[in-house]
Amino acid sequence: MPYVDFIATRLAPSDSKNDGKQTPMKGHPVFIAQHAIAKWCRECLEKWYQIEKGRALTGDEIGFVVDLVMEWIEGQIP
Repeated sequence: MPYVDFIATRLAPSDSKNDGKQTPMKGHPVFIAQHAIAKWCRECLEKWYQIEKGRALTGDEIGFVVDLVMEWIEGQIP
């Protein structure tokens, strides 16, 4: 899956010291998509998707985030 590394390194760890700041709001399309679908920090994942923070994301959860990011990006292509 494309962009798994972005999610695995920035969002998946159990305790991010930069939670809420680890994903820029501009630059790479994945970053923009993460903000558009409220998946840029663990607090947002918990609030909007009931994926609790304080533990590492599972492989299925990483796949879920990546799938939604890709769906959003593909929806932006005319």
